[in-house]
Amino acid sequence: MKKIILLLLALAGTLPAFENPRLAIVISRTSFDQKWGVTQMAAHGWGAAANLAGIPYDCFFFEELAAADLSRHQTMILAQCSYVTSAGYDGSLAALRRYLARGGHLIIDGPLAVYDDKAQPIDHAELDSLVGVRYDGFRGSEMSRIRVGDADHFITRDFAPEQYLTQHLTGGLNILGGGRALLVSGDEKASYPFLSVQNREKSRIVLVSDFSTWAGAASFFRNVQPQVFYRNELFNVMIRAIHWTLYGEPASPFPVPQISNANLTAIVRLDADGSGNLSEQITTINYLTEIARESGVVPVYAWVSSQATKAGWQDLAPYGKKLEEAGGEIGTHSRFHRIDEAMTEERWRDELDGSIHEIEFNTADYGYSIGKVECMINPGNTIRMSDYEQVASRISFYMTHGFEQDMPLGFGNFTWYTGKHKNLALLEDTPSPDYQWFYDPTWSYTTQQITAYQEAIFDHLFERIGRGVVYNQMWHDYSITSQPQYGKSRIVNSSNIAMYDAIRRKFASKEIYAPAPIELGHKLRLMAQWDYSWRAEKDKLFLTLDLTRVNLDTMPSFSGGMGIAIDNCDQFIQEVLLDGRIHDAFSDRLIILPNLSRGKHSFEIRLGDRPALQPHLAYISQIMPSCRRSGDELIVEVRTRNRARFRFEAATDLLLLNADAQSRDRLQGTRLSGHATSDRQIVLAHLPAPLQEVTRATMAIAAARKMKKSVLFDLKANALEENQLWLRAGDRPKQVLLSGKPVPWSVVEGEIRIALGPAKGDTQLSIEF
Repeated sequence: MKKIILLLLALAGTLPAFENPRLAIVISRTSFDQKWGVTQMAAHGWGAAANLAGIPYDCFFFEELAAADLSRHQTMILAQCSYVTSAGYDGSLAALRRYLARGGHLIIDGPLAVYDDKAQPIDHAELDSLVGVRYDGFRGSEMSRIRVGDADHFITRDFAPEQYLTQHLTGGLNILGGGRALLVSGDEKASYPFLSVQNREKSRIVLVSDFSTWAGAASFFRNVQPQVFYRNELFNVMIRAIHWTLYGEPASPFPVPQISNANLTAIVRLDADGSGNLSEQITTINYLTEIARESGVVPVYAWVSSQATKAGWQDLAPYGKKLEEAGGEIGTHSRFHRIDEAMTEERWRDELDGSIHEIEFNTADYGYSIGKVECMINPGNTIRMSDYEQVASRISFYMTHGFEQDMPLGFGNFTWYTGKHKNLALLEDTPSPDYQWFYDPTWSYTTQQITAYQEAIFDHLFERIGRGVVYNQMWHDYSITSQPQYGKSRIVNSSNIAMYDAIRRKFASKEIYAPAPIELGHKLRLMAQWDYSWRAEKDKLFLTLDLTRVNLDTMPSFSGGMGIAIDNCDQFIQEVLLDGRIHDAFSDRLIILPNLSRGKHSFEIRLGDRPALQPHLAYISQIMPSCRRSGDELIVEVRTRNRARFRFEAATDLLLLNADAQSRDRLQGTRLSGHATSDRQIVLAHLPAPLQEVTRATMAIAAARKMKKSVLFDLKANALEENQLWLRAGDRPKQVLLSGKPVPWSVVEGEIRIALGPAKGDTQLSIEF
């Protein structure tokens, strides 16, 4: 009864609330048979939009809507469903009529059911009338751009009137008219609706004139005129369109789950096409291991197994093990790199089963077992969705490519064409692949140009898209090692490494999330499969996160490090209760999840006008199993095989115990950052008097305590040749002793700077006042 009352109040507008928002993302089998590329990019692109919007989703085929259970899905996205069989049309028309009658909402991308399976026009007037669409033809050209036509709406209110959101397109669009046009496409002479909205009885409907086609409306960069990077905003628009269909014009904050608690989630995709070249493998694996050690970002490293055999498993296997010990994952890039459109069952078994067996057997046979191969990188041309059951029946984490110039984002837990295998996690690569930048004869750029473009793409994803968006640019072993090329009429660069080094620096300097591949797969599954409900009440937001229905028992234990953003909000999180207990892992408008259990978990979020004052964890780069208080200490459990980075908001009289290093932000003194290189508990604890602040420490501090007139630090060994401890205190030290021996120190601008030298073993530092 209480649930019914809350729902009625919500509908009346007095208590904003929503129970189990969920999307149905729909593609057409018939459209796939006619235009597989457009259909596939639409499926993957709208999957990314659903993940960025934080709305759980399921995958459907248009032809099967008549028999589908859509009772849990408030919004349906019809993605490039232009073609349909006659029987499919009739059944889907009836299904959509029922769906709209109960108040379901629609997003329609591209023409809907206008051709039959022989590409002949069909009579679709009844469906057009039902959804309120009219077709104004194929309009526009390479001179067309998309801009804001109406900024006075929830979907577009973050943009300025007449603001351009895209660069020029590569061609025309199928124009869907009807309703209020918020975005328009066109040139100086003519413009047409690109995104329109309408309210029809109980339903909200969004009409989109080709978000996902070869016109490249969503593109960040493409190798056709104009050959420039552009800060394309269409994904941000589609996220808000999804939220509008579900929530209308929300007057309250609402929760938005994220894949991670950071703006950007980074993983390296390494296609080891040069698996037969041992020197290339050693250089590349060492390079990627260095990246993992300094930033925590790890690769899926996929071998072409027949070539790896030529390199020699006895030499290669130790490096595969080394990479996995650093947190990466060895995967398959097929056996012979010969997957094409003429595959048979026998060839699938040879290319995939044969490769998996070669990798697993040979690494184990030489004493460097990497366990089960669970990851695959698409070799050669794009594998079509219709073959996804071949992939999903063998592996759980799949990286593909092919649409990055026109549809730059695509990731999720997709079940189209996967048969009974419902847990495939898929990533499209981020634009642009290194092969094209450096080796494709139809591309021609200097290393300096490539580096600048790729940095701009990274920055756009981090700064403007955010929401935990996945960055996984395609890298190759032969390109990292700058293998030469000959006989191509393009710019030939003598060295490619500057681009990789630039992105490496981004990984290390930005607050990104760096998951292990298997972990990322589980996070993508959680985003699709879990449920949640919420309600807003004055200065509080109540959220129930329900993991009861997820497919795998292992999934909840990978939720740590994910985020719950608070959208539509200009206030700050003050306090979070998780299952009735204080949870001190949050930033201004985002909660950092710990590992959860299967079942329901309740959150109570209190909001206020200023940032929270109590100490709390504000960011972490890797999985966080738990965060808890113990007395006046805050204890955060960290799990890492390389480097986990974290940032606390904490008063200056607090320090980090067990962090390998820590430092205070000189401009924002409450920001205390550190890192750890192995599993441990990080403790935020009070400094003993008269110490006031630790501003920098390059050694792990295991304990800090007061002993009469001295402060004692227990310090842990590390591999650095020089170590430092910088701090502030109310008094000037009389002497500083390390293991009972004096060490040099100085006072610079009120800061006590102690030079500790190398730390070959655990030791104790005594500061006498």
